[in-house]
Amino acid sequence: MAALKKMPGHPRLYRRNATYYHRAAIPKDIAATYPKSEETFSLRTKDYREALHLVRVAAVEVDQRFAEHRKMLERPVQNELTPEQLKRVHDAYYRHILEEDEEARADGFAGYTAAKSFDEAMALNDSLASDTRRLYARGETDEFFLGEAADVLTWDGIEINLDPASPSWGRLVRTLHEASLRAAEGMQGRFRGEIVETPSETPVATSTTSEGPLLSTLFTQRKAEALRTDEWSPKLLDDYQIWTDLFIELRGDRPILEYRKADARDFKSLLMVMPSNKNKHKGTKGLPALEAVEAAKALCLPTLSTSTINKALGRLQATWNWANEQLDEEVSDIFGPMKLTSKGSARGEADPFSPAQLQIIFNSPLFKGCRSRRVRAEHGLTDMSDTSWFWLPLLGLWTGARLNELCQLNVEDVAEEGGIRFLRLHEGDATQRIKGGRKRNVPLHPELERLGFPAFVDSQRRNRRTRVFPDLKLDTKGYYSGQPSKDFGAYITKLGAKTDKTSFHSFRHNFKDACRHAGVNPDINDILLGHALPGMAGRYGDGNVPLPRLYEAVCKIEYSGLSLGHIKGFTP
Repeated sequence: MAALKKMPGHPRLYRRNATYYHRAAIPKDIAATYPKSEETFSLRTKDYREALHLVRVAAVEVDQRFAEHRKMLERPVQNELTPEQLKRVHDAYYRHILEEDEEARADGFAGYTAAKSFDEAMALNDSLASDTRRLYARGETDEFFLGEAADVLTWDGIEINLDPASPSWGRLVRTLHEASLRAAEGMQGRFRGEIVETPSETPVATSTTSEGPLLSTLFTQRKAEALRTDEWSPKLLDDYQIWTDLFIELRGDRPILEYRKADARDFKSLLMVMPSNKNKHKGTKGLPALEAVEAAKALCLPTLSTSTINKALGRLQATWNWANEQLDEEVSDIFGPMKLTSKGSARGEADPFSPAQLQIIFNSPLFKGCRSRRVRAEHGLTDMSDTSWFWLPLLGLWTGARLNELCQLNVEDVAEEGGIRFLRLHEGDATQRIKGGRKRNVPLHPELERLGFPAFVDSQRRNRRTRVFPDLKLDTKGYYSGQPSKDFGAYITKLGAKTDKTSFHSFRHNFKDACRHAGVNPDINDILLGHALPGMAGRYGDGNVPLPRLYEAVCKIEYSGLSLGHIKGFTP
């Protein structure tokens, strides 16, 4: 059997031959008691984009299994299962399979499921039933049913910490075989058009304490919901995870109703002295939060910005508000109002490039000739006009688009209408995202046309390239801009054009200022940048402006003191 090959886009995404898999090692703290050596299973797809979605959902579900296993370990160890417990497991598993079948039929066997048609589902049911009969007849235990057995023991109303050496494991697996075969017979009846009822759930006493479920358990459920509904991008999920983990590290993993306002205040106090980019400094990397704070003080490292602190508090507040909607008990909003007062704006977090910095950047080797494609900060004879290195800064300057919006462009996103060429910035597949979901069309500035950007895109089209910049790869968070952002920062550092508040995002501020200086209507300025329209303008109308009007605004833009006449541009 071919080995699993690590794939880009997600740390748990693998491929064997043409099929994609989820693969995760068991956390060290539960490895000795977890029934599997790793969580590896097929995603049942050969399509990369579908696999990228499926692996994110699967990762959250597996993490939930890990969390439930930890929770189970806190319960008293039981040596053997009683007949009543086995009966409860049988009924719960039987009901679970029939409920899943009902959901698949309600969706018309569509979406991210193993079977995507009636015939596929019927064939899959027969195949699985046949395999289960063979296991049951031989008294064998396979990895799948052993994992299912461990999972069922964590379900509400069952919640049993069974000794790993218990002789009941074999009987438990056979109980699942029996429930699975019964359910398969019921599903066969449904395939014949017979009415097969799903048993109602027998009420059981809740196992949660009077203070509600643990924060870690609730957050795992929140992640699962957000991923299933595509509410969170991988980057946003990562952000929520970081701040939740930090809060748990500081205040402990406790039932959510047990936390008080004092916990939120202590968390805020920590954030105000927490070093920024903690894991990028040698003196603080890998340290627990409180130790990192002390080390940062000794090293005089900068602390988190006001906006980052407010974002962290907002992430926790959103989780608390979500929990309040899920639980029967009222969950107090311990994080509100608690955010720091900010007198600044987005400008306070990033500066535009000065005219002098722009001159340094656009008079650099990238735009006049590099020593080589690897040695880009030294002058030479290598033309870079057919690379993302050359075009991304120019596009950032003349469109104001975010870096990832440019990195993810497909060739078809560079379009023409009525003689006006423009970028179509929109959300597409799982790898194309727009902040706030605000799709928009941004006309190409005449300077981009003079420099040959349309000709460059046409060459990509002739070469049957799908993406404008096919050399850019997805990072582990599902973005194409991860490496380009780092590379651009390193490049302008070598040029001496970098400051603490300048990055690729500075082009966006330059563009906004240029629109303002050119007298562009503020609403059109916001539309071009993909900002929400302020006040009543954002509440009425659809926000659409005819392309010629947008092009008229873009043509007004110029940068005083900046000359790009020396840049030859792209020629086919």
